[in-house]
Amino acid sequence: MAERESDVTAGLDHVLTAHQPFGPIVTEDVVHLGPDTADRLFDRSNRSYRQAAGEDTPTYIIGRKGAGKTAFLMGSNHVAGPAREVLRTENVYHEMLKVLTTYSRDHEPFVDQRAEIWQALFEHVAMLHAWSGFDGDDRRGRLNTIAGYLGRSTEPGVTGTAVAERFLVALRRRLLDHGGEGLSEAIANVTHDGQVPFGAARAATLDLLAERPRPLLVVMDNLEDLHLRLPELTPALTGLFRCAGTVIARHHGHRPYGVQICLPSELFDKIHELAAAPEKDLRGRYLKIYWTAPELLRLTANRLVLFLRTHHPEQLAMLERRAAHNDEPDPAIAVLRAALPDRVRSGLDIDEDPLAYLLRHTQLLPRHLIQILNSVFSRRDRGSTPWDVTPAAVLAGTRYAEHPLVAGVLAAYQTSYPLAGAVLRRLAGRIDLSFPARGLHRVYNQQGIRKLTGLDFDEFLAMLFTLGVLGVRFDQTGRYNKAHFQYTFDYDLIAREDADQLCVHPLFTRYLLERSLPRLREAGAHATYPYGCDPRGEDYRDAFGYLDP
Repeated sequence: MAERESDVTAGLDHVLTAHQPFGPIVTEDVVHLGPDTADRLFDRSNRSYRQAAGEDTPTYIIGRKGAGKTAFLMGSNHVAGPAREVLRTENVYHEMLKVLTTYSRDHEPFVDQRAEIWQALFEHVAMLHAWSGFDGDDRRGRLNTIAGYLGRSTEPGVTGTAVAERFLVALRRRLLDHGGEGLSEAIANVTHDGQVPFGAARAATLDLLAERPRPLLVVMDNLEDLHLRLPELTPALTGLFRCAGTVIARHHGHRPYGVQICLPSELFDKIHELAAAPEKDLRGRYLKIYWTAPELLRLTANRLVLFLRTHHPEQLAMLERRAAHNDEPDPAIAVLRAALPDRVRSGLDIDEDPLAYLLRHTQLLPRHLIQILNSVFSRRDRGSTPWDVTPAAVLAGTRYAEHPLVAGVLAAYQTSYPLAGAVLRRLAGRIDLSFPARGLHRVYNQQGIRKLTGLDFDEFLAMLFTLGVLGVRFDQTGRYNKAHFQYTFDYDLIAREDADQLCVHPLFTRYLLERSLPRLREAGAHATYPYGCDPRGEDYRDAFGYLDP
C-alpha cells in the first residue's frame, strides 16, 4: 500500500509542476502514469460522469473538444457497471483504412461489408477480454480454442488495441493472398500463429462471454484530429456506425458485448450526414457532456490542493487556515479562493470576483479553465505565487491564455467552418461589445462576408453562435450584460434581428475589440456575463432536462 501511494505521489510530482500547477490540459498526457495517479486528477462526482459510467450506459458520448471525453472513459472501470476495453482509436483507424483500401481495389465495399469488418474487430477485443478474465471451469475446451487462435497475443501485457491491429493486418494479408474468397469467408479463415481459424475462436468467445456475470463494453475513444481527417475516414466511419447500430439491436444488455463511441459535438451534424441510414446506424442512448461552473471549480481546486500538498505542504496548511474564514462550502474550492486576491479590476475597469472573472473567460470546458489557471498560477507578476496570486497575475495570465484557446475553438470547427478565422478578422474593430442584431447584418454586407464564405446571413449568425463568439442578451445589471451562449443549449440559439441585443464572449473580446477597449472603458461598457458561469450558480442542466434526475 505504501509503495502504491509512493508511485502515485511520484506521478503527481511529474504532472503537477510549477509551469503547470493544474496539470496537463489533455488526458492523454497522464494516461501513461497509471489509473491510480490519473484518478486523483479527475472529479468522479460530476453528474455527467456518473451517468456515463453507470449501468444504463450510453452508446454515444458526445462532447466538445476539451470537455473531457477521454477522462470520462478512463475512469469508468472505477465504478460498478460493465467492464470496458478502451481502444487506441488512431491505431485502429490507421489499420482499418489499409484494409478498406486493399478491399476496394476492384469495387468499393458496401456499408454492411465495412460493418462486418468492424464487428470482427470488436469480437477480437472481446476475445482477449474473455481469455484474460476467465476464472471458471472450462470443461468444453473453449479457452484452448481461443488460445490456439490468439497465439502470442495471449502473452502478458498485450492490449485489446494490439489484438485488433494484428487482426486487421492478417485480414489485409489474406485479402491480398486469397483473392477468390468473399469477405465473410476471408474473415472467418484468418489465422495467426496456430491453425485455429477466427471463425472457431469467435464461437468459443461468444459462448464464454454469455456466461460472464459482468458485461463488456468495447470503447472507441475520440480521435483528437478527426475534424482534419473526416473525408479520409468517412468509409471507416460509415461502417463503424452501421456496426454499432447492429450491435445495439442484437446485443441486449451488452451481451455478449456492447460498444461505446466517443464523438466530438463540433462534428455531430456532419456525422449524421455521413451515416448511411442515421435512424438505423446512430440508434442507442446519447449522453452529451455539459459542465457547470461549480463542477469546474471543484475539479481544478482539487488539483491545486494536490499540487500544493506535493510541492508546498507548508503553504497549503497556511491556505487551509485562511480558507476557513471564507464562506465556500467545498473545502477545496475554499482553498482555491483563498489563493486568489479578494477582487480584480478588469480591462473594462470593473471590480470583480476573481473566480467569476476566470469562469467568464471559459466556455464551461475543463480544458479552458485548466489552461487559464495554469497561466495565472505560474506567473510571478508583482510577487505572485501559487498560494498568493496577485491581481496582476490574474489579468495577465488570463490574457495570455486567450489566444491559444481561441485558436483551439476555431480548429475544432475547421471542417464545418474553414473560413471562420478570416470572418473574425473582418469583424475585428467593426462591432461593439454589445450591439443590436440588425447592426451585425450591416457589417455582414459591408465586409462582403457572403462572397467570402458563401454563407447567407442566417448561416453566418449561426456560425458565430456555434463558435461561442456571440450570445444573446437576456438581462442587464449595473456591471454586466447577461447573455445566453450556444454551448449551454442543446438546440440552436436564435436572435430576432429587429429586437435582440448581441454580446461578444469574453474569450473573444480582445480578439475582436483590442483597440476599442480604451473607448469602451471610458464609455462604461458592460462586461459580458455568460449564462452558467456563476461560481455558485444553479445547475442549468436541470432546468433544460439534459440529465436524468
